[in-house]
Amino acid sequence: MNRKIIAGIGGILVMVLAVFSFQGGKASAAETTVVLYNSARIGVVEKTLELELKEGMNEVPLEELAGLNIAEVTIRPLDEGVQVLGVFSRGQSGDVYSANVGSEVEVKLRSGDTVTGKFLGFKNGKIAIEGDGYYLINPNEVAYFKAKNLEGKATAYAVLRAEEAGKYNVSIVYRVSNMSWESRYKLYIGDNAKLYGYIVLNNPTAQEFKDAKVLLVAGDVQLYQNVPQPRVLYALAEKGTDQVNVGQPEKIEAFYLYKLGVADINPASTMMYPYINFEVPFEREYLYESWPYSREGAVYESISFKTEKVLPAGIAEIYRETDDGALLIGERAIEHTPEGDTLRIGIGKDYDLKGSTVVLEEKHDDHYAYYKVKITLENFGKDAKTVIVRHYKWGKVLSSSMEPIDETGNYVEFRVTVNPGEKKEIVFDYENRY
Repeated sequence: MNRKIIAGIGGILVMVLAVFSFQGGKASAAETTVVLYNSARIGVVEKTLELELKEGMNEVPLEELAGLNIAEVTIRPLDEGVQVLGVFSRGQSGDVYSANVGSEVEVKLRSGDTVTGKFLGFKNGKIAIEGDGYYLINPNEVAYFKAKNLEGKATAYAVLRAEEAGKYNVSIVYRVSNMSWESRYKLYIGDNAKLYGYIVLNNPTAQEFKDAKVLLVAGDVQLYQNVPQPRVLYALAEKGTDQVNVGQPEKIEAFYLYKLGVADINPASTMMYPYINFEVPFEREYLYESWPYSREGAVYESISFKTEKVLPAGIAEIYRETDDGALLIGERAIEHTPEGDTLRIGIGKDYDLKGSTVVLEEKHDDHYAYYKVKITLENFGKDAKTVIVRHYKWGKVLSSSMEPIDETGNYVEFRVTVNPGEKKEIVFDYENRY
């Protein structure tokens, strides 16, 4: 009986040694899709690799996975006759720093400088590197930290078993932390409103992606949920358009998908691409913005206009056109705005108007919130003024002393005319079940 057990253990050891010992896998150029999110600092990458495998066990080096969380890597065969046995990493115990003490490293600083040499560990909380000199680097100044592969042996690799020698396609999906995208706008106010929109890609990591198909996801992404694979998302966003620049989004469930096209994503870099530009007439209004907490706040002169395209949430730089050129007068955050909706942007304080928000009642329970709010507007000027009151909230309005002019899942709006020396109040309540 004991001999059978020993023989069985021996067989297992032979199999384990086979998994960790067989070489021979070789990867060719990859087709890459990168999905970036504006609600989470993360990139999801899918690469389709053509592997040249020999019959039996193959160990395929995957240098791009070095330093990543192997548990978040998925490899699946796209052809018959090949099986993925696992993904492994060498020398990755502990964090990225402690795992590379004594190694040759390359450190890119936020200033743009690069330091190379032997990583000696930490001294007085700073990274110690010995190269052409002795360097102590503040970790906060590091854009990326990359260990050089001096031994010629990959720190991350996959083990595959092929039924026969040949070329096989596999898909690799993995996450890269700290990558993201955002929207920036420039609004010029003259006789009309001119809006220019840009997509900004942020890649502070050491990862580089050449000729990648880039897809941008706008929406609140819960990372513990499964999301469609990048190639699937890109195919959906690609329907009906062959543009290379940023196209209009495809609405899929709770997300908007923007196809950027094929681009190079460089390491430790920021890239900006034009998205939209249009010129439209606008209306001048006054805007008071409110949130579910008590505060006094300014009332802003604002402009409003209909959007010609979907606008992702972002920051708008506001310029007033003059005879001497464009004058920057401020920046404002804008919410996600659907195509054809009205965009309102505050452009400057009005000192004759004053607004205040008071939370009269607030309740919280399991998956439930209730608010009763009073908003007050006062006009200290000499002219009557009409103010748009926008209160940001979640949920649905239950009752109100004034009829709203608009309500979405994120805010409710009222239109209030306040005469000189007059004070007006709006009282309303709402609840959110989640």
